[in-house]
Amino acid sequence: MKIQPMVTAVHMLDGLGSGMYTRSQAGMELLRNGVVACMPNGKWEPQKAYIEIMLALNHPLSPEKKIPVLIFLDRGCGITDPALDRYFGQVGPSLTQLRKTGESSNGASQKGIGRLAAFALNEKCLERENRDLLERVKHGYYLFSRTSKTGKVRYVSVIPEKIEEGGGFEIDRFIDPGATELGPLKNIQGTFTAIVIPTPVFESAEEIYEAIKDSLPRERDKMFNLTIGGKQCLPPPLEEQLNITSKDGRFRARLGVDQTSKDGVWLCDEETSLRVESCQRMGSKFLPEPLYFPELVGEIFAPGLLRHQNTARSGLKSEYTRRGNKEWQKLVMFLIGDVAPNAKKLVERDVISGNAAETLDEVVGLFRDQFGPPEGVRPPSEKRKKPVNPRPDRKDDDEDDEKPDPKRRCLAIKVLDETYHLYRGQSLEPEVFAQPSPQNEKMIFVSVRGAYKAMPENKSARREHCLMQILMTIGSTKSDDPYTAIKFANQVRSMFNKK
Repeated sequence: MKIQPMVTAVHMLDGLGSGMYTRSQAGMELLRNGVVACMPNGKWEPQKAYIEIMLALNHPLSPEKKIPVLIFLDRGCGITDPALDRYFGQVGPSLTQLRKTGESSNGASQKGIGRLAAFALNEKCLERENRDLLERVKHGYYLFSRTSKTGKVRYVSVIPEKIEEGGGFEIDRFIDPGATELGPLKNIQGTFTAIVIPTPVFESAEEIYEAIKDSLPRERDKMFNLTIGGKQCLPPPLEEQLNITSKDGRFRARLGVDQTSKDGVWLCDEETSLRVESCQRMGSKFLPEPLYFPELVGEIFAPGLLRHQNTARSGLKSEYTRRGNKEWQKLVMFLIGDVAPNAKKLVERDVISGNAAETLDEVVGLFRDQFGPPEGVRPPSEKRKKPVNPRPDRKDDDEDDEKPDPKRRCLAIKVLDETYHLYRGQSLEPEVFAQPSPQNEKMIFVSVRGAYKAMPENKSARREHCLMQILMTIGSTKSDDPYTAIKFANQVRSMFNKK
């Protein structure tokens, strides 16, 4: 006897849909699926893709007439019968598919679960306080598709509850092209697929663009035709301060400096130009300084990255970044040899100095004295042992190394048994001294440029203030509860009193 496992309604909604993606990632997943549907040969040919995103008021599928529905429309080939079986009957890539395509896919639509990202864009599918799970599974999205230029339109109601209580999704329901259920797509011509999402998380076309703009293909010649709310949309322009290409042309870097941005540098897939992994999130463990600094912004393009992205589209798979992977090593050599030295010169044009910067150096010393040096990182306060100078009349070239380096942006500290990087090249709000990076909670932005308005005048008071601000910020990364953050900061601060 054999049993075929079944995906439950709850797992489809939370584990594979709304619980896996942010709304930015979800929007981009639906975009990618539409783009790939317009490229049946599997190659990235963006000029063939036409995608429209719209918010439609008074839609017949909206449970509340004052709330618009969100529509993702692609002018691709429509969902064929084999594709229909995969769409509704298969979660993830099959062994047959992997044996057939191997690693040849560009990765834009190879995860096999991106279609479920639509749940993350329906407000009533999301987990909220006092929102019943049994109610959430009653909401989802609707799919319309046609594989011929004219004729009836396939209409599928994708509601998680139907998996267990309705015997599955009804895929053989067809409606006339003039049916009211199509809303603004009524009497649409040609092949297409449309995803219709009631009660969307977005309220305006501008909000949709802001959510997805940084995930769009970074190079204009790789960008597909996209309209949001009837307006043609393009990705933000590439940085221009550094433009570096490897000798073989396989790797490219476009970088600049922005002291107000927290986005940092991204690794992008060379073929599709899509962002894959945040350099800021990867940090010093994988990348040379200063590529993970938030002040440095832009894109680095490398071949084959997209197919090595993890299932949640949140970063690279660990197998790709292992030391024995030749693809990864080639990229690292380009970064170390060509990109990092030029990027360092760009970042060091602005020297960090002043009372706040000096106080932070003192605080780093306090952490080192209390918890020891960070593992694998030499703190800037640690003095190097210099060889004896055989010529006393000559000054050692590295004599000034004992002094804090005013150009150094990233200062490593150890708190209890964890290593954190204090990044002091960032401009924050006047009322904020420290805050965690949105990409990497082990990197703490600190404001030392003079914009911070609450810095005490007294030197010892400044030191105490900075110490507690940093501990409070680290505490906030461990819990959303302010009381827990305060308790953590005070517990760690009390340890300094015992020495």
